Amino acid sequence: MRLAELHLRARGGPVFATGLGLVTLLSWIAGNWIAGRPYFDGPASRVPVVMLAPLLAAVLLGPTMAGADEELERGTARPWRRWRLGHLLLAVAAIGAAVTSTGLRAPEVFGAHALLRNTLGCVGLVALGAALLGARLAWLPAFGYVCAVYAAGPQTGDAARIWAWPLQASSVTASWLTAGGLFALGTIWYATLGAGAGHGPRPLPR
Repeated sequence: MRLAELHLRARGGPVFATGLGLVTLLSWIAGNWIAGRPYFDGPASRVPVVMLAPLLAAVLLGPTMAGADEELERGTARPWRRWRLGHLLLAVAAIGAAVTSTGLRAPEVFGAHALLRNTLGCVGLVALGAALLGARLAWLPAFGYVCAVYAAGPQTGDAARIWAWPLQASSVTASWLTAGGLFALGTIWYATLGAGAGHGPRPLPR
């Protein structure tokens, strides 16, 4: 227990928790405001909240995915793959529970299911970013991709069900499979290799 506490503190766990609380609060306020406006179409107008809340929470996760001295930590006798896996699973559970809770009272109005799906996809992209670019730039793939999809606007068609998964209705199975696949890929990659340095080959983790 003491080791877990030190692990989270060394990676900025308290800062992440504070930021996640703020994102959750803003998501709840924004969702209620949009749903309460008679001139908005509820299910369609909630898209900014459904996309941005999981994205911002996942972006906050990036800096926690490596310690201050990653190479020094790798030299210690710890099962790092398990620690990284636990770190990521704990984070996605915390983010998913927090942002999804803002829409549970009326899931079809506030997009609770889509919030959960987008959490899986965004956390997966951040984990991939951490493994490929390092913890500092882990946010970049998720931020760039989600912003590009949002800018492209509503998309229909079989292909869009996959590449535009953050924008799809929660009833679209392909969007869940894509987001879940990204999460699984990011989790396996990050748990196996850890956060990358952003340049050059890295020694295999212990």
